[in-house]
Amino acid sequence: MGKAVYTTIRDGASEWGELILPAEPRARRGGLRTVMFGSTTAGHLVLETLLRFDRSHPGKMDIRAVATDDTHDPRARIGLRKRIWKHYSPEERLRLMDRMIQGTVSEGIPCYTGGVKNDYFAGLLREWDPELIIMCCFGQKINRSIYDYPVFGMYNFHPSDLAANIGAGARPFESTIREGRTTSCMILHRVTERIDGGPIVGISPRINIALANDSYPDNFLVLQEKIPSACGWMTYGLLLSVLERKERGETEAVASIDFDRIIPEPVKQMLMEPVENDPLKIKKLPFPE
Repeated sequence: MGKAVYTTIRDGASEWGELILPAEPRARRGGLRTVMFGSTTAGHLVLETLLRFDRSHPGKMDIRAVATDDTHDPRARIGLRKRIWKHYSPEERLRLMDRMIQGTVSEGIPCYTGGVKNDYFAGLLREWDPELIIMCCFGQKINRSIYDYPVFGMYNFHPSDLAANIGAGARPFESTIREGRTTSCMILHRVTERIDGGPIVGISPRINIALANDSYPDNFLVLQEKIPSACGWMTYGLLLSVLERKERGETEAVASIDFDRIIPEPVKQMLMEPVENDPLKIKKLPFPE
């Protein structure tokens, strides 16, 4: 499959970034207007889940746009030296960025790679007019004008047990290991002005992060692949919860989701399998039907 054809627009209103428009934009639909902020394989999993949900529930969704991290421009303020990006080589970072861009525009969806706290992005947000924003592994702090915009809320995935006060911020895996935990979880929480401090909406089943001998993997990218592997099922559960509200005519955020009930037992068993030292050997969970 060849690369998607698209047009790039330089963002002259902020210090870095591009708006990448597909050559064949998808038609606007009447479903849930959704925007995603994300990067790395975790963000791509959320995007893929949104696209699969859209295909299996025609008319229910309208994926308006994706915002992703610019890992190439040295001016980009995305915490490159603090966050998970520091464990990737420059070549890997560029490959993951390109994968997100290609995966977006190939579906007729615009992709934005720049700063989100400026008038230019504010204009884009008004144009996209999201009812729901989902964030997974995105490197910029979000201001109130963004997280308060969608009527059904803005939600973030975080790969540590925030409910136990473990791992808020840029080093969730280091914090979890420092606590001596051999299991962790994926948290879904509302986005607020406090980084990783918004109300917790749901918690994944327990996820094993240790090797078979109960030691920790040598490479943090193993945990980056294992813990966020639950994001597909959790995204599915969030979409169902928001669509229920929309269909009832409600306009409020989701307060609580029971992911333990939504995620089937075979998937829970996969999450509790020991990890290996190679991130490429982390099993991909089956997608919800």
